[in-house]
Amino acid sequence: MSIINLYPQNLNQFTFVPNQFIDNYLWNSNGDFVKVYLFILRCVSKSMNSISSTDIADNLQLTEADVRRALKYWEVNNVMYIEYENDADIVAIKFCSLDNINNNDHVTSKNEVALTSNQLEARVNLTSKPQYEINEMTNFMSQPDYKQLIYITQKYLGKMLTQQDINTLIGFNDWLGLPFEVIELLVEYCVSNNHRNMNYIEKVAINWADEGINTIPKAEHRIQVFNKSYFKIMKNLGIGDRNPTPKQIDYMNKWINDYNLSIEIITEACDRTIETINQPQFSYIDAILKNWNKNNVKTIKDINELDKKHNQKTTNKQSVKTTENQSKFINYDQRTYNFDELEKKAMELLIKETDGRY
Repeated sequence: MSIINLYPQNLNQFTFVPNQFIDNYLWNSNGDFVKVYLFILRCVSKSMNSISSTDIADNLQLTEADVRRALKYWEVNNVMYIEYENDADIVAIKFCSLDNINNNDHVTSKNEVALTSNQLEARVNLTSKPQYEINEMTNFMSQPDYKQLIYITQKYLGKMLTQQDINTLIGFNDWLGLPFEVIELLVEYCVSNNHRNMNYIEKVAINWADEGINTIPKAEHRIQVFNKSYFKIMKNLGIGDRNPTPKQIDYMNKWINDYNLSIEIITEACDRTIETINQPQFSYIDAILKNWNKNNVKTIKDINELDKKHNQKTTNKQSVKTTENQSKFINYDQRTYNFDELEKKAMELLIKETDGRY
């Protein structure tokens, strides 16, 4: 990476950390991100004009990828202003003013936790899963948080983790941005549902990262909702052995939260879908539930009443159609025939023909 220019802003022998940063960003920021912020702040305070991401990584015992993620995070959160060359290489960094942030913003941000840059990257490109080199993995494993995470995961899974397993586990934090305590809860949750395969656990981790589940309360709520609602719906459709896709979750959230329908009503729509098209098609279920919601259906009794009205309406339509067809069939001037006279004429014609031959 090219040299990055720094804009000196503080010439004191001390490095001053803004109180707004401590109050509003420290509580929810990845530790490595904070290290990068503080290091660059230190460089600026001693009038350094330039530095490279390699220098930052070496001084902080991080990888350059860690540094890039940290800078992107602070840029997204309006803590740093970053200038790029060719939309890729960082050429300059400047600290933004944090004076316009107030305590109300902080309260809101705690309730609506902002995504880290790792999570943003996970949403954009899930194929970017990192493969760490041995020295990188050794560095991670020497850190107390990662060491504890690996130990707990091995206890939950009841086996020693392979190198690839450890690579995947490290990525939950380093790549997806999930906090360590959330990862521990995630692993415990998967094991409690008899899923000990690391590939399966990784899929759950990706889903959580995509949904912004980055705190214990959010994770516990996700587990509770999934167990009580999502799982029942998925199981009813015969696909309870897999995690729902984000699109399927959107559908289920609409049925549960927007339509405010009970699981009993939703599973009834699932049953009808399977009976009709023999496959768990969420769009088909949604069409049924959309119609029921439109007709203010809240109970199975309401569904039966709606079915009766529909059947009666269908019967009436068929009756009208049959009557119309019958009317069309007989809607012409009927002729009256004298069958005795016709028979007499036929006999006369036959006699004539016979006389002509003989």
